[in-house]
Amino acid sequence: MQVIPTTRLIGELSFAGDKSLSHRLVLISLLNKGEIEITNLSDCEDVQRSLHAVKQLGVSVSQNEHSVLLKNRGISARQGHYEIDCGNSGTTARLLTGILAGQPGFYRLVGDESLSRRPMQRIIEPLVAMNANISARDTLPIEIAGSRSLRAINFHNVTGSAQVRSAVILAALQAFGETGIAEPCPGRDHTERMLTRLNLPLRVDNEGVTIKGPAALTGNYHFAVPGDISSAAFFAVAASIVEGSELTLKNVLLNSSRTGFIRVLQRMGASISTHAGTSTWEPYGDVHIKSARLNATSIAADEVPSLIDELPVLAVAMAFAPGKSRVSGARELRHKETDRIRDLISQLRLVGVDCQQFDDGFEINGPTAINRVISLDSCNDHRLAMSFAVMALNSSQGLNIKNTDCINISFPDFFATLHRCAQQKN
Repeated sequence: MQVIPTTRLIGELSFAGDKSLSHRLVLISLLNKGEIEITNLSDCEDVQRSLHAVKQLGVSVSQNEHSVLLKNRGISARQGHYEIDCGNSGTTARLLTGILAGQPGFYRLVGDESLSRRPMQRIIEPLVAMNANISARDTLPIEIAGSRSLRAINFHNVTGSAQVRSAVILAALQAFGETGIAEPCPGRDHTERMLTRLNLPLRVDNEGVTIKGPAALTGNYHFAVPGDISSAAFFAVAASIVEGSELTLKNVLLNSSRTGFIRVLQRMGASISTHAGTSTWEPYGDVHIKSARLNATSIAADEVPSLIDELPVLAVAMAFAPGKSRVSGARELRHKETDRIRDLISQLRLVGVDCQQFDDGFEINGPTAINRVISLDSCNDHRLAMSFAVMALNSSQGLNIKNTDCINISFPDFFATLHRCAQQKN
């Protein structure tokens, strides 16, 4: 697909529900005896995988144009074997493993080629320590013989992965005893906020997270999901780097564990401000951006958990910013849909960006002028594809981007949203 440059981006944009929140709300329906109604649920392919999984496992799923209703009448034991296709969704695979470890039945989780390369030992190890019956290597497929005999553990989450922490939390709700989870740099806390809203026995403090189980979840609940902040990030960067732009991103998630990219852009000199709405189970509000001259910056390891998904598009901002920018402590990027460090840097070099990769990050020397049409490969990574599209907006002639269908994984309306706000050059 060719993405052509734009003169400016103008207007107000809204986004489908945050993907991370949507996954968690859908999957927790497996543990709830009752109904969960969700408005503004993400419509992306990844969340569809979670919806299909809970439906396959007995949850009634009904949808209209406004909401999704999940009804679970309580399933004490399932007969037979279930093979669940998680597609490209690591969140579905990892969180579902934590849930099913304590649900009687036999389950086999599989995924597409990309997901089948992603590491799973990080969740298998703590769950096996909790007495889960799991058969797998470090990758999918995972086979689970669920049981009611999970036990509490004390777990140090050395990866800092929110998916790992969430998988253990969801298993701990079904385990006997008090499970403690500690980690060096706490990341997104959506699971903890959700379970607190559901009045489950969970405590969060400076030491980490503590969950007392087993805990029964029963009742009827309603959740409204704020707009996806990771989707909004592409437009925040685009409006910052394209001269004359001014955008307002409406009703997006403003959880501080997810807004690290805003703090980095502000540090780079971006004209970006947030306006919080009425407090609910998750903070949300509007983000207002005007174009500005950006400067180089460095991102340290303790910042990475709050912006891990936004690092590719921040790299685009760095490419247009004068000076040397450096990202450290981001080795987790090598275990995403692709090796994002390797593939990001290899493609940036094709358009003339002065950059290099390291084991745990990368360095970019800006500014870069993109004066000819180059073909870039997304490597079937949705966040790389959208990041390269943002880069094309600030080029002189545009860029060709290969393999853009992968964008449907997280943001199927990306190009339609871009079309609504981008004013094209004649």
